[in-house]
Amino acid sequence: MRLREDLENAASEILHSRRPLLTHLNADTSWVLTLPHPSPRERFLFNILIDPWFQTSQVDYFSWFSKQWHVIPSSVQTVTELNECLGTLEAIFRSRHGSPSTHESVKANSNIDLVVISHEFTDHCNRKTLREIASTTPVYATKAAARLISSWRYFHHVYSIATFSNEKDDWKHVSEAGIPSWLSITRIISNKDAMSFHSAILITFDIMSNTEGSSTEGLVYTPHGINADDLKTLAVASPRINVLALLHGLHDIRISRRQLNLGAHNALRAQRISGSRYWLSTHDEVKGAGGLVNYFMRRKIWTIEDVLKEEERRNEKLGIGSPLADIRDINFANLESGESLLLR
Repeated sequence: MRLREDLENAASEILHSRRPLLTHLNADTSWVLTLPHPSPRERFLFNILIDPWFQTSQVDYFSWFSKQWHVIPSSVQTVTELNECLGTLEAIFRSRHGSPSTHESVKANSNIDLVVISHEFTDHCNRKTLREIASTTPVYATKAAARLISSWRYFHHVYSIATFSNEKDDWKHVSEAGIPSWLSITRIISNKDAMSFHSAILITFDIMSNTEGSSTEGLVYTPHGINADDLKTLAVASPRINVLALLHGLHDIRISRRQLNLGAHNALRAQRISGSRYWLSTHDEVKGAGGLVNYFMRRKIWTIEDVLKEEERRNEKLGIGSPLADIRDINFANLESGESLLLR
């Protein structure tokens, strides 16, 4: 299995660098963020599962209205497979630290520490996949998604993600209980977007909290895109947040006149405003689709090279030049299903 091989190959790098590992679980927008635990006791790694949807079709409301399915198979087909892969990674850490636990005993436990859900739609909040996760796993979801998940009466702990605010004395304190003190999960929303469709999940962490000069790092996850200007709030956050990665798609997707995915031009601006070290594309799988929504859907596919050339052309036309046109200082990655990236 490619995912297991990638994780095993990444083990030594994580061990020596103590840096986060981000893994794309399908070609769409399911991820797992693996963080080295700053104070390991029972576990050496902390795994955050984001928007899991592995197999079967997803339907919103009715199949005649909107139905989609993966064209590219997910790197894992079940949560059990994912848990075994994460267990293998944990077991490698244990063995190199002289822990007596066996690979099999680690795999048998749940290696998913918490789940993050960005939207209530079934390609983000997929009931079949979610119900494969241990019911004791805490779930942090946007308000509508949390309400939906709670209605299933399956998970013991479902939290609504708090709104990020830089006006607080310490924005860390708005995050829900049950999260380790070195981790925070909040949501950036726009006052111009009444439904908060174009919003972002902000996952912040200080995995070097036991070392001198440590700082808070953050990952901005926005599968449909967020208006780039809404990320300006990060620049004045206290404590300061160093944005490590931005997850924002390239494709410009519309249904009739409504913009669904804001696309590459907004992403490029968001990367500049946030100052993220990495930009990874997400939610860009061209899935199989049927139903009324698909009939009206229009997709403009951009590559990173195309959007940079277009930005350069636009700015040259205005006679102002543009640092946006320089690809050399953009750490862009388009990870395939099962690929991982160590965030240095």
